[in-house]
Amino acid sequence: MMIQKIVVVGAGTMGHGIAEVAALSGFRVGVIDVSWDFLNRAKDRIKESVVRLYEKGQLKEKAEDILARIEFNTSYDIAKDADFAIEAVPENLELKKKVFTTLDEIAPPHAILATNTSSIPISDIAEATKRKEKVIGMHFFNPPVIMKLVEVIPSKYTSEDVTNITVDLAKKMNKIPVRLKYEIPGFVSNRIFIRLLQEACREVESGEETIEEVDSAARNKLKLPMGLFELADYVGLDVVVDIWNVLTTRGTPDVKCSMYRNKVNEKNLGVKTGKGFYSYPSPGKYSKVQLPNESKTDPAKLISLAVNEASWMIENQIVNAKDVDTVMIYGFNFPKGLLEMADELGLDNIYKYLKEIYAKGYEAYKPTSILEKMVNERKLGKKTGEGFYKY
Repeated sequence: MMIQKIVVVGAGTMGHGIAEVAALSGFRVGVIDVSWDFLNRAKDRIKESVVRLYEKGQLKEKAEDILARIEFNTSYDIAKDADFAIEAVPENLELKKKVFTTLDEIAPPHAILATNTSSIPISDIAEATKRKEKVIGMHFFNPPVIMKLVEVIPSKYTSEDVTNITVDLAKKMNKIPVRLKYEIPGFVSNRIFIRLLQEACREVESGEETIEEVDSAARNKLKLPMGLFELADYVGLDVVVDIWNVLTTRGTPDVKCSMYRNKVNEKNLGVKTGKGFYSYPSPGKYSKVQLPNESKTDPAKLISLAVNEASWMIENQIVNAKDVDTVMIYGFNFPKGLLEMADELGLDNIYKYLKEIYAKGYEAYKPTSILEKMVNERKLGKKTGEGFYKY
């Protein structure tokens, strides 16, 4: 299938970013939103970004030629000749279903319909159409022009062809696709992200560590770009709680923690309100948090729950170890993959922490069979020559 025209529904931060990526990759693009206010703002932002890229010498063609490929409209009629549509409206199932029902009626029968949702099951969205096999998840990361990762998530209805075409499209957009075997709540990225935040919370709420100690270990020992509580502030604590709720209401074992919800109840949502776990210069203005250089927090403990989650995905053949690490490197700017870190820290250490915490009544920490097997077979990571990877 030849994709020539891509339509993006939703002109917000993600939508106009995806539209720009598509235009930069040579596609004709249509952008749809409910008002010209949103569309004009999106048009200005895309123009600003493309001109800046051109001035930096990062484009092969003129800015005006790229911009000429993008049309804007409040009407879905511009989807009549679309080959591929990407929905990027707010995370509300009813709203998304409405968008997909309309796209289904207007887009030609061959067109593939993708959603940029970060948490809603693709199958639920697909059921609003008469082309369930042509609906797929295509999860870009913010900001789409800079972030390389795209998670490709087939629903229980998606055909193999549609999945292959979507992976291929992501590559043509100069992105690094990670393809899930089938959909799971939160996909790879948000499951790992929430597991990291849950263990951080458990350590602080149980009195084992302070917020600053946890974040110092994340930044100085794991070499992450931000501390975990700092990252939660950056993403938005309301967003964190929303993703957390999606995972737990859809069957992911929870970890008792009230810190994030308490902040949301206090309306301290992080960077966007100027205050979360840390204080920022003003609402919406991020500045790097000052943290102590030393911390007693063990990084093996800090990543233990996330590693267990990753091993569950591998055990269930949703993704492999390399896929998990690609998500964390290109989606979260990790300096190296989560499972590479685990191999370096020793899988026996991670397993020991999981067993200890599980024994305290935390169901989510029950070590997976695959992790148990690796430890029993002395595949402990770098020190024994084999763990998630061979050395």
